Amino acid sequence: MVRTISRVFLAAAILALSAVASQAQQSSTSTATKTFEVIAVDGNNLVVKLPEGTRELTVADDFRFTVDGQQVGVRDLKVGSKGTATITTKTTVIPVTVTEVKNGTVMQSGGGSILVRTDAGFKMFTQGDVDKRGVKIYRDGKIAQISDFRENDRLTATIITAKPPKIMTERQVNATLNKPAPAVSAAAPAAAPTSGAAPAVRSEAPRSLPKTASSWPMLWGASILSLAMGLALTVRRRYVR
Repeated sequence: MVRTISRVFLAAAILALSAVASQAQQSSTSTATKTFEVIAVDGNNLVVKLPEGTRELTVADDFRFTVDGQQVGVRDLKVGSKGTATITTKTTVIPVTVTEVKNGTVMQSGGGSILVRTDAGFKMFTQGDVDKRGVKIYRDGKIAQISDFRENDRLTATIITAKPPKIMTERQVNATLNKPAPAVSAAAPAAAPTSGAAPAVRSEAPRSLPKTASSWPMLWGASILSLAMGLALTVRRRYVR
């Protein structure tokens, strides 16, 4: 009957310690907004330029960017796109403790210490060791001191060892791209020439004779002129004689 009560009490103590440990965990949330520019896109790999430098990121397929109110994936991003990202980080610190329950029999008691036989062998305990390690020793279901035990007493020791806390980080990123500027639809008109500018000179190709023109009239004229000169010289010679 005593062992049954002791076990029930021990189970209740362990549940109480677990509840205290769960309440001891602490959570904190921080939010940061950063501007970014897309440098390169290769599948799910995204290279962006952030205020602290260029980073290469691997974006999940189900992550979505907001572009003009529409949700798009990483593969739909264009190089040169700019936007803002709101990063929400939730950090939870969970204390880690290890609880061991050991049963033993007191083999020797005296001088502020006891020698206990356990399944792992013989161990010596002092009240200073118990207090330093946070060990709770139960005798007949009640917390007892080292000086309360005698030879052949049964005891149950609950050893709680604290370890470095476990830190869990959860991040949520909401990215929005800036709306691209509208492209110029029409080219600028050409500038009109100023009043002081010199007028453009038009060059014309030399005109050629029509295909019906011929050089025969010129040859006839030259022949008639030669005959007239020859006749004039003949008449002059006759008068001179």
